[in-house]
Amino acid sequence: MKKALTLFVALLISSLTMAQGQRPPHRPHFNPAEFKARVEAYITEHAHLCPDEAKRLFPLYHEMKQKQREAMGKVYKMRKNHKHPASDSDCTKAVETMMECNVEQAKIEANYYKKMCKVIPACKVFGVKMADDAFHREMLQEFGSKRK
Repeated sequence: MKKALTLFVALLISSLTMAQGQRPPHRPHFNPAEFKARVEAYITEHAHLCPDEAKRLFPLYHEMKQKQREAMGKVYKMRKNHKHPASDSDCTKAVETMMECNVEQAKIEANYYKKMCKVIPACKVFGVKMADDAFHREMLQEFGSKRK
């Protein structure tokens, strides 16, 4: 689950970065607002959220995702600057950085799921988590099928 989420975030950041440069003609432009709307619609439907619950939940959800993307910023910078570390000590530092980012992301997620449980029932928060994971799996499958 963590790997899928990390991969999705990496793909999302890559899409945003590529938007600044030239795109191949066959690749559609990534629209963050459209993506956000798709996420919200999918989660609302699959977690069975009423409009009031969705209104209270999604500000926390998007804030959590933003903080997780920021936490992964160190890893993205490292990957961008160093395709493969040159020495064993560089590799050790790179692995430590990746692990620290994963721990930070997990802490952010735990903190926000506790906050979410205060605004909607825990059963619905569980449904949100399951729907979020399913949405990202489907997006990765869709992305893969479009590349072929």
